[in-house]
Amino acid sequence: MENMSAARRCIFILILLALLAAPSAQAQSSTPLESLVIQILPEFDRPDVLVIYRLTLAASVSLPAQISLRIPRAAGAPYNVAWEDVDGLLYNLAYTTEVRGEWLQITFTTPSANLQVEYYDPRLEREQTLRKFTYEWNGDFKVENLVVSVQQPANAENMQAYPGFDAGQRLSDGFIYFTNPVGKVEAGVTFKVNLRYEKADDSLSVGMLPVQPAQPLDENTPGRTAASALLPVFLLVIGGVLLVVLVSWFLIRRDREGSSPARRYRHKRPAAARIAEEVSPVVYCHQCGRRAEAGDLFCRTCGVRLRKE
Repeated sequence: MENMSAARRCIFILILLALLAAPSAQAQSSTPLESLVIQILPEFDRPDVLVIYRLTLAASVSLPAQISLRIPRAAGAPYNVAWEDVDGLLYNLAYTTEVRGEWLQITFTTPSANLQVEYYDPRLEREQTLRKFTYEWNGDFKVENLVVSVQQPANAENMQAYPGFDAGQRLSDGFIYFTNPVGKVEAGVTFKVNLRYEKADDSLSVGMLPVQPAQPLDENTPGRTAASALLPVFLLVIGGVLLVVLVSWFLIRRDREGSSPARRYRHKRPAAARIAEEVSPVVYCHQCGRRAEAGDLFCRTCGVRLRKE
């Protein structure tokens, strides 16, 4: 009897262990990945940590494929689940969620081998100017080539990403990135990424991004006009300006030539008055003594009739 009781206890313990391990086994996806890039961006466009998964399914996966992956339950919901078309653009996918302990499992069907999943993790710790964060890879997939990249936030100093990260490199967007080329990872293998940095303000990195065109600019870009097409318009405008200048100059010159004689003789005294002034003797009023002007018959002061001698 005692042996049977011991055997039952062993069987019960084995069943209990199997039940405890079942959620973890179910969480692992049988879909292999050719590559997975995990981007971790603290304080990018929110005070939280933005995590981006860029997944490429293995060539052996038949499409469309149903995918399940887990994100931290604290995230609440994914920010974006999308597939990449051949044009390079992302298109949203419908998905369902299910809480599994500390994780939120996302399930969706994709028509493409290239996927992108984004979520915000609010568990960024703040101790005055010190920031700390821990990311955990839950081992949902077998990945042939896994890379983890961490962006240093704007105005952050003394950033550390460990274990396995390089010393950081400034890229063309002006930000410093720390990279860990993890490589091949089997399903069920987990690891953590620890971040630590100092930051004196609450600024977000998105405000430091340079403005860039949504697509490369060339002569075929909609709305862009080639310089050769503008040359006729430019010549027409220049010709019009020159024509206006010439017409204006002609009108001004004609007005000057037409009005000059009138101005030249406007203040000339009549010839008869000049001759009379030259031949007439000087006459003074015999009453008041005022000198009379040429042609005067009466004194301009006292009014007496002048005597002509």
